[in-house]
Amino acid sequence: MREDAPPGDSGALRHAGRTLRGAAIGGTLAFLALVTTCQLIAVAQFLLFGGYGLWTWAKVGLLTALLSLRADAVATVTNPPNLPAVADPMTVRWRFVPMLLTIGFLWLAARAGRRSARTRPDRSSLVASALAAAGAGVPVAILSAAGSSLVTLFFPSLGLRLRVDVPTAALWAGILAAAGAGTGAYLEAATGRAWPAALRGGLAAYGWVLGLLAVGVFVLATLEPTVTRAYVDEAAGPGGGGGVLFGYHLLAFPAQSALLLVPASGSCLRMIGEGPMFDLCPWRLVASGPAGELFLPKPLPLSPWLWLLSVVPFIAAMLGGRRAVIDADTAAGATGLGVGAGLIFALLGTAGAWFAAPQLAPILVPVPQVSVHPEWVRTAVAALVWGAAGGAAGGWLAGRGYEEPELPRPTSA
Repeated sequence: MREDAPPGDSGALRHAGRTLRGAAIGGTLAFLALVTTCQLIAVAQFLLFGGYGLWTWAKVGLLTALLSLRADAVATVTNPPNLPAVADPMTVRWRFVPMLLTIGFLWLAARAGRRSARTRPDRSSLVASALAAAGAGVPVAILSAAGSSLVTLFFPSLGLRLRVDVPTAALWAGILAAAGAGTGAYLEAATGRAWPAALRGGLAAYGWVLGLLAVGVFVLATLEPTVTRAYVDEAAGPGGGGGVLFGYHLLAFPAQSALLLVPASGSCLRMIGEGPMFDLCPWRLVASGPAGELFLPKPLPLSPWLWLLSVVPFIAAMLGGRRAVIDADTAAGATGLGVGAGLIFALLGTAGAWFAAPQLAPILVPVPQVSVHPEWVRTAVAALVWGAAGGAAGGWLAGRGYEEPELPRPTSA
């Protein structure tokens, strides 16, 4: 250190290093917790369904952890048995997010960011957030890249080789770890301010919408017993494979909710192969291209019970606006604070639908790869309308609770 350096420089560097180190340790532990959870799920699958050795199931567990961080899986088919020979290996990319695991990882990363922010005496929110994001993101990206190199699965009966795309695994794992830790550090360092309260409200609203839509699907399953029975029969049909698929469906329930939020808000989900195929709009399935018209010549109305889900975005935004005002602990500008939380909820809703959007392709059937994504402009506008309206209502209602009651007037004896 130079002799003319300001006395506070060494202390600032020491605190910055401590924040980076704390976030790095916390991010690493969050990643290890995710992998451990997926390994326990894999062991349970091995005991219940068998079929393959324990080492294969361990690699399936690691694959599940990396998929939850939005890594792409790369499948290659070469000369499957009992089928015509394939001249050239067929390679497709899959993207399927078990979002329940993603949420758990982000929660652990956010807690790591909060702990690291407490090491900074100056409590600078932006600096603490940047340091925590860098500290958590880099080691998690490295660990994900290393873990991806271990996942190579081969299924001889299908002629299928499955691996993880290392660049997407490292990139998205690092981004998610940085986002979780950075957000946690910012909320910890900026406690008591208005915009962090709005951010908490927006996060709470998004959590509410994912949970309420999941509950709504379970309720609808009881109202449509025929459809539910058909689904259960299909899941049980392939034996152990059906049980595995059902388990992954449960892990992906938040992703399903993130996608259902689009038609629940009044927009459309688009299913695209080599061109437009189908649109899921509230609440009907319509063909959107020549390929879709071959299978669905006219719109298919879905269960009328699904319209119950259309009130969920407003309710979730209202609860988020209320949470923002309660966290800010003030009635001043309560409606505006609720609107701020609603706008953050709208941003999260649009980004969440993009994050959860799957990309799938059949392996042994000559069908084009299918991807799902929202109709972006309409989805963004609908999310903003519901978020602002619900957030304003929730903020206004919470603000009324802070109005002091009028003191009783003294009366003469």
